[in-house]
Amino acid sequence: PEQQETPAPLPSPPELPSSLWGVSTSAWTAGVAGLGLLETGYLSYLKLTGSEAFCPVAGGGCGDVLDSDYSVVFGIPLPLVGMVTYGVVTALSLQENGEELLPGLDDLDIRLTLLLLATSLATASAYFLFILNTKFVGTSCLYCLSSAFISFTLFFIRLKDIGLARIQKFVGLQLAVAVIVALALTNSYSSATTQLKG
Repeated sequence: PEQQETPAPLPSPPELPSSLWGVSTSAWTAGVAGLGLLETGYLSYLKLTGSEAFCPVAGGGCGDVLDSDYSVVFGIPLPLVGMVTYGVVTALSLQENGEELLPGLDDLDIRLTLLLLATSLATASAYFLFILNTKFVGTSCLYCLSSAFISFTLFFIRLKDIGLARIQKFVGLQLAVAVIVALALTNSYSSATTQLKG
């Protein structure tokens, strides 16, 4: 009897990128993170040069917040940390969108890294909004609010990219990242406060 060869199973087609309003989530992420990069680049320049912040809101306290003890984390200017983070998110998003910027990363690595970076940005923004509302009562900081908006927008874009069905696999990891970020910020500011009082 003749043996019939069974054909090898066809490889599964590549997963289609998710999209919002017809634009891929990686393009949205790159654009939004690019805005964050511009904002934090401007604030980093102000912080490093000691320049006065332009505050478009009348009676705003943009300079008060930028010159406060809360604008430094472990001795590093907070806008500089944000600028580096937004830069990494922008580069990874462009890589996910087809640019070959960072060789050796597969799609899942990029998507998971972007989700965790967006989680850390959103956690830090929530922390700083709490600080703004408790330590700077009556102060309006347009840069703080726009940065929080950018961070939360990135977070929701990345959640949309992963999808609610698959996000359950990463919730524990996201919670761990959120706790680590919140504890690191709390530790940074509690040690700075202790040094100031000492």
